[in-house]
Amino acid sequence: MFTRLLTLALVAGSWHATDACTCSLDHPQTHFCNSDFVIVGRVQKIFRGSDFYDAYKVKIRNIFKATPKAAVALKAGRLLTPSLDSLCGVTLQPRETYVITGRVVQLQAHIQLCGYVNKWREVTPRQRKGFRLLYKQGCTCKVHMNRRSTKSPNTCVTGRIATECYERHGICLHDRERRCRWTRAPALTRCLQKQHFNSTMT
Repeated sequence: MFTRLLTLALVAGSWHATDACTCSLDHPQTHFCNSDFVIVGRVQKIFRGSDFYDAYKVKIRNIFKATPKAAVALKAGRLLTPSLDSLCGVTLQPRETYVITGRVVQLQAHIQLCGYVNKWREVTPRQRKGFRLLYKQGCTCKVHMNRRSTKSPNTCVTGRIATECYERHGICLHDRERRCRWTRAPALTRCLQKQHFNSTMT
């Protein structure tokens, strides 16, 4: 029992959980860079825990990132999530495929709402390219959501109006001058143009 309580405390502390589930708004690239593992997996079974955790049995289709400890933890294909709403437990649907980021605690894979969890079929082509390759290349950059400007050469900002555009289509990488910039992409350009048009019409 003490071990379970200690594990719960470690997870709560590592994810900055409080009495209620509150999470900061982070870019998918930030989730990728700050996680121990990033996978695409199909949910096979759900095990409702009698203590503090529920568990999902998943068939892992892709591993985009895994620390050495995460590689060991993921072999079981078992993801733990808090059963308490206050600790930001994740609800996944059986037979659905997700992209999931998570942390490893005591060689067990943990997921929470403050990580990135999204149905793979709803992930944009640009986000898929980011998870597969480009987010990793941008981990030396920082992305700040809802900030209009920055003086730091190692930071990309989304602004306040176009946050969703950068979340869905933006990838922040170093340019030739080693400054972090949003990379060009037709989908991002179209989204920004639409957002600008909508803002001028209101």
